[in-house]
Amino acid sequence: SGQPTQVADFSSYGRTGSGYVLTVDGTVSDPFDIRADLYDGLRSDALAFFYHQRSGIPIEASLVGSAYARPAGHLGVAPNQGDTNVPCQSGVCDYTQDVRGGWYDAGDQGKYVVNGGISTWLLVNSFERAKRAGTASALGDSTLRVPERGNGVPDVLDEARWELDFLMRMQVPDGRPYAGMAFHKVHDAAWTGLPTRPEQDAQRRELPPPSTA
Repeated sequence: SGQPTQVADFSSYGRTGSGYVLTVDGTVSDPFDIRADLYDGLRSDALAFFYHQRSGIPIEASLVGSAYARPAGHLGVAPNQGDTNVPCQSGVCDYTQDVRGGWYDAGDQGKYVVNGGISTWLLVNSFERAKRAGTASALGDSTLRVPERGNGVPDVLDEARWELDFLMRMQVPDGRPYAGMAFHKVHDAAWTGLPTRPEQDAQRRELPPPSTA
C-alpha cells in the first residue's frame, strides 16, 4: 500500500490502561489500549462473517448495524427469481429444486457445495476442539451476534446448521439420476453485476451438474 508503519515494543512496560498515545517528533499517534484481553473480541468478530453471508434470511440491523443490514435475498420475491424453485442447466435435469438458505460465497452470490462443506466442517471442528480443551463456553450460546442466540444451542453450531440445511437441499432427490449426489453449486445464469445486493438480483438462477468434488 505504500503506507508507513511502525513497531512499538512495550515488553518492559508492565501496566495496563486505555487512551495511551505515543508522541514522536511532534507527531501524536491514535489512542490505544494496553490490556490482556485486547483480542478477546476477535473470535466473535471473525465468526460474524458467516451471518453476513447468509442467504434467504434478513440480516438484522440489531445484530450487524444499519450499514450492513439488508433484506433476505433469493427467496423468490421480485426481482429475485430464486432460490426456492431453481431449474438445472440445459440437459442436466428436468425438475426444479428448493435450494434456499446457505451462505453466499462472494459478490457473485453463488452458493458452492465444496466451499460451504469445508467451512461447515471448520465451524463444527472448532467447537469439538474447544469442547475437548474445556473451553467450549467461548463458543457457547449467545457468544455470537446471530438470530438464534439464546436458544440453548452453541451459536457456532447454529451457524453451521444454517449451511448444513442448504447442503442437504442441494442433494439430488431419491428416484432421480445420481440420487444422493449433490449439485455442485447454484448461481446466476450470467455473472452478477457488482455491487448488486442479493435482494436486488434479477437474474435467473440455475443448477449445474452434480459433482463428486
